Amino acid sequence: MIKFSFEFEKKGPMYIELYNKIKELILNKKIKPNEKLPSKRNLSTYLNISLNTVIEAYNLLLDEELIISIPKKGYYVSEYDISISKDNELDSLTSNINKYEYDFSTKNIDSSVFPYYTWNKICKDTIYNENILIKSDNYGNITLRKTIANYLYENKGISINPKNIITGSGIEYLLSILINVLNINTIGIENPGYDKIYKIIKNNNKKVILCNLDNEGIIINNNVDALYITPSNQFPTGIKTSMKRKLEIAKWAKGNKYIIEDDFDSEFKYLSNQSISLLSLNKTNTILLSTYSRTISPSLRISYMILPDKLYEIYNNKYSFYSTSVSTLDQLILAKFINTGAYSRHLNKTKLLYKQKRELIISLLEKYDYIDIDYDNSYLSLIIKIDDFDKKLFKKECKNNSIDISLMESYYLDKKIDNRIIIGYSGIEINKIEKGINKLINILEKTIE
Repeated sequence: MIKFSFEFEKKGPMYIELYNKIKELILNKKIKPNEKLPSKRNLSTYLNISLNTVIEAYNLLLDEELIISIPKKGYYVSEYDISISKDNELDSLTSNINKYEYDFSTKNIDSSVFPYYTWNKICKDTIYNENILIKSDNYGNITLRKTIANYLYENKGISINPKNIITGSGIEYLLSILINVLNINTIGIENPGYDKIYKIIKNNNKKVILCNLDNEGIIINNNVDALYITPSNQFPTGIKTSMKRKLEIAKWAKGNKYIIEDDFDSEFKYLSNQSISLLSLNKTNTILLSTYSRTISPSLRISYMILPDKLYEIYNNKYSFYSTSVSTLDQLILAKFINTGAYSRHLNKTKLLYKQKRELIISLLEKYDYIDIDYDNSYLSLIIKIDDFDKKLFKKECKNNSIDISLMESYYLDKKIDNRIIIGYSGIEINKIEKGINKLINILEKTIE
């Protein structure tokens, strides 16, 4: 039997740790292709862990096709010769941007559960089996557009024609085109919200009106031509737009009014069932924007927008000669990743890991009476409130302690004062959370006034 010599750090689910350690041994050729693995029972006895832990770890390895199961013989390492050096892992792609040791920001992902092996196998299969040299449709590769349409129908109940889907290399690119297709003057955006959206709209010479939020979502402003909103998970507050407000917005957007619905982080919803999309309530005047940067990787620059028929005709007249900004190869790989079920499996593993991170952070913060925790809002961050603290000193101390974290007030475009802190956990490794939170607590106790 292969001897696995490692100790469990016990900072997260044991089966994920076991899965990651065996995966690393396989990818680094410490266990060779076609080599037999220990039986589940033998490995659980040898490592003194539960049989269920080994079963779950082996199931993840089977999902990624890192190992195969041969009836009456056992488990063997797959014969595919795939090796991944640490320099090629997704966390290195963000290393030039984020140098912080404790990443409590909201902009990064956790690469530890990314199915590298499956992704690389799909890449190879696509290169050898698909005609990648043929130019894609100017609106995006038709295979991917059909795949997106099927996924939205099966998982979110949204029924749309694939022809209305336009793919592009990022929300920024698509939004700039959309603003010109709409031919409007004034756009309302959420406040607090992304300043990037504000800047894109201003760069396209349109007027921006800041729209405040209440506990039901964005407050409708009748003086705007369009509302840019993130109803599933408003960033940064995490407010979910109520059904009552959605119906009001859908009714408001008629004639020459439009809804720009950003599907931000909706895939990571785990506190309740998927909510009804505004696109389902008003297909005539709603544009849906979505991206795979958050669910797969920021380096995968594939986003899409869904145009209603009347805007599709305008787009067709003005932009049909524009080539798609995403390579055919990338689009085909993504389509196969979704169609094989690998995307859904990846989402499920990622959601489980993020949920465990959230629960760990809450357990560490609940000990302190001066911290008010918002348990209900947001998917990939935790919002806490401190009655009064020196924000300037807080930011300085966080930087000195290599902690990347955001204050809620930094997202108010009208410079509103807000004593809430946003603790993101999508990018930080689970084994760094406890130490990072303890450092954060020490900083808070220095800065509370």
